[in-house]
Amino acid sequence: MIISLNRRYVFVHIHKCAGTSVEVALAKHLRHNDIVLGSTKSGEKNQDFFQRAIGLNKHSTAADAKRWMGEDMWGKCFKFAFVRHPIDRLLSLYSYGLKLAEGGGMTPEERQRFESTGALPDRPPFRYKAVKAAMKARNFSEFAMHPLALQDAGARAQWESVYDDQGRLIVDFIGKVETIEQDWARILAHLGVEAELEVRNVSAGRGSSQLSDEALAFLAERYARDFELFGYAPAEARVRAAA
Repeated sequence: MIISLNRRYVFVHIHKCAGTSVEVALAKHLRHNDIVLGSTKSGEKNQDFFQRAIGLNKHSTAADAKRWMGEDMWGKCFKFAFVRHPIDRLLSLYSYGLKLAEGGGMTPEERQRFESTGALPDRPPFRYKAVKAAMKARNFSEFAMHPLALQDAGARAQWESVYDDQGRLIVDFIGKVETIEQDWARILAHLGVEAELEVRNVSAGRGSSQLSDEALAFLAERYARDFELFGYAPAEARVRAAA
């Protein structure tokens, strides 16, 4: 999340929706008293402090930020976020979970215990729900319906980050990862800055993207509001996977 009171904008960082790229690109334009939570070196370093001090973190919702800023200042800012096809986003979370697991450095004893009992080490990254689900699932379909995966913050419905508890959209612009170049240009024009958007924190390419009919139906129901509000169709992800 970025809260820039100097340039009067708020960026709401939704999990696995190019948020790290956005925050790193805009960080060089931040001034004294602007806040970036996560993604940059200073943002990651200060995240715990801001969580304790003002109750906000890297993935806080628009409603969270609005409560802290107040109605008047919130209304003076340009608020924006990026969303993504719900199934593609969950696949990215699955790939990220596998990536973290691969780099977790499990000891031979820990590996033997996992293979014999299914127990994972009680330490990062293995205590993260998405990592646990990715390691226990045999494929993406199993991950998509795994209770631990669905409890992970990265699997939260996207609409919850940009709508308030009255069901009202409270950001001014929602870009899409699928059209990020055009949407990013619109954002920069509004902010009046130049910033190159580099691809960062990529986690795709691990695991199969194929979904069973059962999993597809399950996700279509679970993310029904995301599909409806952001103009996506469940089967689009399957079409892209087959292309």
